[in-house]
This record gives sequence, C-alpha cells and structure tokens, in this order.
Amino acid sequence: MTPRGTGDNGITPELTQSPRRLRAVEPAEAKTAPRAPEPPPHNLPSELSSFVGREKELAEVKRLLENNRLLTLTGSGGCGKTRLALVVASEMVDGFDEGVWMVDLAPLADPALVPRAVASTLGVREQPDRTLTEILSEYLGSRKVLLVFDNCEHLIEACAKLAEALLRSCPELRILATSREALGITGEVTWFVPSLSLPDLRHLPAFESLPQYESARLFLERTAAVKPTFEVTEQNAGVVAQICYRLDGIPLALELAAARTKVLSVEQIADRLDDTFKLLAAGGRTAVPRQRTLHATMDWSHELLPEEERTLFRRLSVFAGGFTLEAVESVCAGEDLTRDEVLELLSHLVDKSLVMVREESGEARYRLLETVRQYGWEKLSESGEEEQVRERHAGHYLTLAEEAEPELKGEGQVAWLKRFEREHDNLRAAMRWLLDRGESEKAVRLGWALWLFWWIRGHFAEGRRSMERALTTGGSAAMPPSARAKALFVAGTMACGQGDNGGDVVAGPMPAEVLDRLVALGESLCLVRGNADREVVAAYDDRPHADPIDVADPAERLSKRKSESSLILWGRRGTQTATTTSVTEVIEVTGYQL
Repeated sequence: MTPRGTGDNGITPELTQSPRRLRAVEPAEAKTAPRAPEPPPHNLPSELSSFVGREKELAEVKRLLENNRLLTLTGSGGCGKTRLALVVASEMVDGFDEGVWMVDLAPLADPALVPRAVASTLGVREQPDRTLTEILSEYLGSRKVLLVFDNCEHLIEACAKLAEALLRSCPELRILATSREALGITGEVTWFVPSLSLPDLRHLPAFESLPQYESARLFLERTAAVKPTFEVTEQNAGVVAQICYRLDGIPLALELAAARTKVLSVEQIADRLDDTFKLLAAGGRTAVPRQRTLHATMDWSHELLPEEERTLFRRLSVFAGGFTLEAVESVCAGEDLTRDEVLELLSHLVDKSLVMVREESGEARYRLLETVRQYGWEKLSESGEEEQVRERHAGHYLTLAEEAEPELKGEGQVAWLKRFEREHDNLRAAMRWLLDRGESEKAVRLGWALWLFWWIRGHFAEGRRSMERALTTGGSAAMPPSARAKALFVAGTMACGQGDNGGDVVAGPMPAEVLDRLVALGESLCLVRGNADREVVAAYDDRPHADPIDVADPAERLSKRKSESSLILWGRRGTQTATTTSVTEVIEVTGYQL
C-alpha cells in the first residue's frame, strides 16, 4: 500500500516539480585517514618470561652490531646467547626496512641444508641451474636486512661459508650469529656472553638488596613463578646467594634450579649441588630437547668435539679452580695425547667456550665453570682414566710445592705466596688424593713444603688436619722417622697457631726413633736447658728457673730464651704437643732443617 498523497514511487508530486525542494547533490570526495607506516616485518618469537638484567650487555651488543656487519655471540651452553640475540634483534627491528629474520639451525644435522633453512625463512624458492647461495645473494641484494643465525656450532663451516658469501654480495646485510665458537671469517667480531652477575659470598648485602645481582634476581623471579609464596628473608638470603654462586650465574642452570623449589626448599637445593646434573634433570616440556636439562646442554657441546678434544676436556676436570698451561701439559699429556698437542687442543676448547681464560700476573690462567667441570668429571670417571690423571695431578703439585719451598724463605716469598693462593684449590685436591690413597709419606712431603704458607696465611686448621690424617692413616706406620718428625712438627706448629698448646697432636706414645731424631736436633743446636729466662719460661712452666743466659745481642738472647724454654716444656710434659711445640720454636729461631 502506498501512503496517501504520494505517487507509485512514494514521492509527492510537489517534490518532483519544485526545484526548491529537490536539488542534485554532488557526491563528496572520500577522504581516507592517514595510515601509520607499516613496521618492518620479522619472525621473532614472543617471549613468555621476563628478560632479566643484561642492560650493559644489550647496549654493547647493539653498538657492535651497528658498527659491524657480522657479530657472533659466543659462550658456554645455557649462558643465554639465544635470548640475548633475540632481545637485541627485537630492539633493532625499526632499523632494518626489509625485516629481521631468525633462522634456527639447531634442528639441522646436514650442513647442506643451511642455505635451504635461510631460504625457507625468507620465502625464497629454488631455481633450476642455480645454487641457493646465488639465489639468496640476488634476493637480498641491497635490501636492508638483519639475519639471526641461531645455534651455529654444529654446522660451523657451512654457516661460515654462507655468511661470507652473503656479506660479500649484499652490502646492506647484517648477520647476528650465536655459537659456542666463532665462525672464523674475515670481518667477524666475536663477543663473549658472560654469566649473570654474582653476589660476593664474603660480603653479602642486606637481604632486601640481593636482587641487585642479576643471577639472584633471575632465580627469585623464576622461583616466584612456580612458588608464589616464596620470599627471600634474612635467614635464606645466604643460601640463595650460594645457589647462584655454585651455578656460576648460568641462566639455564638457575631456571632449572628455581623449578625445583616446587618440591625442595632452597636449603635442600643448596645441599644437593654437588650433583648438579642429577638435581637439574628436568626442564620445561616445551623446551627444545637440548635445553630441557643441564646435562642435555652439555651433551650437545660434548658430542661436537673431536676425540682428542674430548680426551683433554675430561682430563681438565681434575683441576680445582684455575690452572696454567704448564700444569695442563704435565697432568693431561699421556699415551694418546702428547705435550706438543696440548696447546692447540686447549685453544680449541677455549674457542668453543668450554674453557675460560684470563690473564693473571702476566700469565694466562684457565678454568672450567663448575657445572662444566662436573660434567667433565663424569666423563673422566666413565673413561677409566681417573686414577692415573689424579695421580699425575697430585705429583705435579707436590713437585711445584717442593720446588717453591726454599723460595718461601727468600726474596721470592711474596710472589710464591700469591702463587700458592692461586693454586690453593689444586694443592688441597692433591693433598686430599694422597691422604685418601694412604700415601702418607708424600702427604707429609707436601705438608712440609706448604707449612710456612699455611702459617703466614693463617690456614692453621687445614694444615693441622692434613698432618694429623697423615699420622693416623693406613700408610703412616711405614713412614720413616724423619717423615713422622716432620708431620709432628707441622701439626704442632699449626696447633700453636690455633692457640692450642695443651693437647697431644696424636694420641699414643711417640716412637723412640722419632724422639731420638728430635733429641738429636736439640743437641745439634747446643742448647742448655737450665739457663732459660724466668719471664719466657713462665709462659710454659710454672716453676722458677735460673738467671737469664748471658748473651750480649738482644735478638740472639731472645732466640735462645725462646728455644730453651721450649725444650723445658718438652722435658717437663713429655707430650707430643710439647715436643712439636719445642721443635717449632727451635726451627723458627734457627732456621734448622729436619
């Protein structure tokens, strides 16, 4: 039905006839809103967890990449190379008009597939009668592109060849690579990814300030994700710091340890760190297999090593703390590894980020991160070489100590004390091996060479404990009198340093031949037991004594007084502690050598 007064089309006649009522309207020109410029394309993944710390590293890596066309981030497994590269790339996307493209090389086993992986990422198709490298070079041409080659270590030569060819042909191309060793081509800049900053266990800050250290902050953040109720307190802050320190600030290790807080307290985690790989044996289900456990990460590195490098790597695990090239040549060379090969192989392990190196006092000093050393120790135990390598290790440091012993009393004392401090962990490991093996006489030789170092540096408990073990362990009965006398001397000296002048060093009677040895020492010094000064003797004996001996020189007089009063203690108490105390002081003032 049509409304009344209208035509068939619903328009009144007046409207069709009146120009005032009906006007033609010109169509308005459509005005489009200004469009925001499209951001450069990229295929970088979105991260599901926070990126902790690394502010200085980020700035430095970005600066290097802006000024160099090939930058390779190197470092040990689990140190965070990939994560750092991805953050750098994401922050630099706007600087590359044609995009930032990540190429994950970890799944590849065939080096020939490296160009194919890059082409797939860029959407480049193969062409007849042309190599993919040629096609990629043409495609990239003068495009401003950043390629991220992730995990190059197992395909190092193929990555190096492709990177060199593309960089030569494509002047605007930049490549950021991650690898456990450098690509080794002209123009490459390598940058070692360090561990996260660590707390100093000797000078811990207030517990509220512990997160200022990157390793602690990462551990606490990841712990909060799995156990929201966890809080760092004054009571557990030291344990958290210990965990970070023992795990070398390696991000992967810290994240795996934090995951364990669902079922273990931080104290329990710290107690289990001697078996790090067993403790950190489970990671996220979605992680790539080589990053699900710390052991898998190390397996990945180890399997890439040639046999000669595997041999040296596992033998290096015998060292505690750092070590020198000289020590490696002495300890690690054997039937299947010559001394001449050691330097080259050691250099390769440094290049592959399994061995750290730095210069100390004008000498290159090497070390393994503790997690890496534990893995190497596992391989050493499996190889059947452990006993031979540990024996060579103990022999090397025994020889070093005995060669240095005379120097500790001369002009080279300061230098050798510093060197012994650097080698202290190795010296302890050598002593422990000798004692565990029942090599009492060699243990005493080592203690005799180290006693002055122990005394000056205040390692009294360590020296005393070592010599007491040497005097009581299985092989002690076979020690010659001279060795036993030396052990008693060192143990007694350390007891004096602890302020213990009362108890016996070792229970039981002193063998007559040892006592004869010490008596001969006293007689050879021509000491007269009855002429000791009253004041000096009072420190050892409550009986009055004769007048002081008549010696003009005050220093000589004091020396004689000390020596004589010491021998009075020996005669009066007849204990082993008294004996060793007397010998300690006699040698101290006379320099006499047993």
